[in-house]
Amino acid sequence: MSRILQVGLAGCAAVALTAMLTEPSEARIQCRGNFQVTKYGLLATPYCEEEQIAFVARSYGSKVTAAQVHNDPLTKVYLCQTIGYDSRLKGSCAGYGPDSYAPSR
Repeated sequence: MSRILQVGLAGCAAVALTAMLTEPSEARIQCRGNFQVTKYGLLATPYCEEEQIAFVARSYGSKVTAAQVHNDPLTKVYLCQTIGYDSRLKGSCAGYGPDSYAPSR
């Protein structure tokens, strides 16, 4: 095999590998509030609701990431119980917010 052919095959292999490893920019889930943007319109999803919880928590100064809310259910519960009164979280924290509990006696 000639040296030019070897370099050409190595170059083609490198280009193919790079193309397989790079992720298209449109593969990322896009959220608008509690709703996921799809080609059919907006769709309420738990993923986007958890993204919204993290966003609102950061606006109050909490240093929480969306990954923490996705991976740790107790983080979600804690945040909903502490800042669930915010109107931006009415859909996201429906079962965990402070207004979901019976009134105290």
